[in-house]
Amino acid sequence: MSTPLRLFLDACVLVTAANSPEGGSARILNIASEGKVKILATRMVMHEAKVNIIDLLGRSLWVWFYRIVAPLHVSLSDPPGKKEKADWLKITSAEDAHVLAAAIKGKADILISLDRRHILNESVQKAFPIPIMSPGDFLQKYNFTEPKPENHEKKKNQKRLEKK
Repeated sequence: MSTPLRLFLDACVLVTAANSPEGGSARILNIASEGKVKILATRMVMHEAKVNIIDLLGRSLWVWFYRIVAPLHVSLSDPPGKKEKADWLKITSAEDAHVLAAAIKGKADILISLDRRHILNESVQKAFPIPIMSPGDFLQKYNFTEPKPENHEKKKNQKRLEKK
């Protein structure tokens, strides 16, 4: 059996997974629970996700989400030092340099983010030695998308007609 890919998740991916249990970010957590990938983060990323989930979605959703994430045994890499973060300040914001540095320090195979402005942009992707992908791009590239039922399009079109 091959070693599972090591995915460093940005906090925005975790917040989105909590807010949208049927979306791509949550799907990544599901495939981690199946042992198909390994999730990496730092305490800072996990804390940022917790604060944002509580502030944006409520404490009860955080409690529910924590029950989902805790069994995944997220590998928490050591926080990057000032020098490690400084290396990435030329290509991203000061608030996001820690994400790039931590993905390197944690030996991630792929950095997963939804931050199109500071992380998923072309200049960062060209300069960064690890592939950076959105959850959806990752799921498609590695064939982790779930097939839709045969009658999915038929039901979707039927609902549209009912609304008219």
